[in-house]
Amino acid sequence: MKHLYTFFALVAAAAISVPVAAQESQAESAATDRTPSIALAPIALANAIAGEPAKRRPLARLRSPLCLAVAAQDEGFARTVAKRIIDNAKASGVKTRRAGCKPNALVTFSDDALNQISAYRAEGRKVFRRMSEREIDAALAGRDPAYVFQAVEATPRIMEGDAPWLDCAQNWTKERSYVRTPEDMLSTLVVIEAGAIDGLSPVQIADYASLRLLAPTGEVAADGARTPDTILSLFAAPAEAPSEMTRADRAYLTSLYKLPRTAFAAEVLEEAAQVASR
Repeated sequence: MKHLYTFFALVAAAAISVPVAAQESQAESAATDRTPSIALAPIALANAIAGEPAKRRPLARLRSPLCLAVAAQDEGFARTVAKRIIDNAKASGVKTRRAGCKPNALVTFSDDALNQISAYRAEGRKVFRRMSEREIDAALAGRDPAYVFQAVEATPRIMEGDAPWLDCAQNWTKERSYVRTPEDMLSTLVVIEAGAIDGLSPVQIADYASLRLLAPTGEVAADGARTPDTILSLFAAPAEAPSEMTRADRAYLTSLYKLPRTAFAAEVLEEAAQVASR
């Protein structure tokens, strides 16, 4: 396996190798060439982006502030992607850590993704220890040339220790209701086949990775020459995909981190649809 350069959040934020003007030019060019997207209703589009989740269950989100690592063979590319992901996270209300933190989120580009994933599993990486074999197999069976692994656990309703149960109930009540159990994302990993990103802009790749890294998502299929208006269509229909995160994508990510952790998926998606429609 080739050596992978790794850059942490603060380092990535310090410099960007692709000038902003060049990125904007790439985005404008892609926007003029793409086929019109499918006009899904806002709530249907939000539901598709989130992967058709169970409506009466909270959606997982990062428990701790984001500590990001991006690994790629091209140093400048890794820095560009990392900075964009961090900017997307901050814009969506995701807290981030300073340099020197222990990563809880990793995006890696590999010439042989399946072998790299097998090596990670053999090493006993934390993300795999917290996932069932069924969950890992489901991630590996994805259609996109990107494999997403998220270690998720439900937060106990009653905290451990000597605190009275009433105090615990009051704490939960502040987040809508103590009878709901939030799901916390402890760590998250996205492995992308390096050969699949040829012809795509760093902005497109970073925006796709941002959404899949920070939130529960689903793969979006193309419908002939038309695709839903989401960056998640990037690998299903590269020529028709958006040049960056769409309004619907950002609305979903922002709503997920804005609402209480106890909010049901249906509530997050309704909020996302409303934000996207404004």
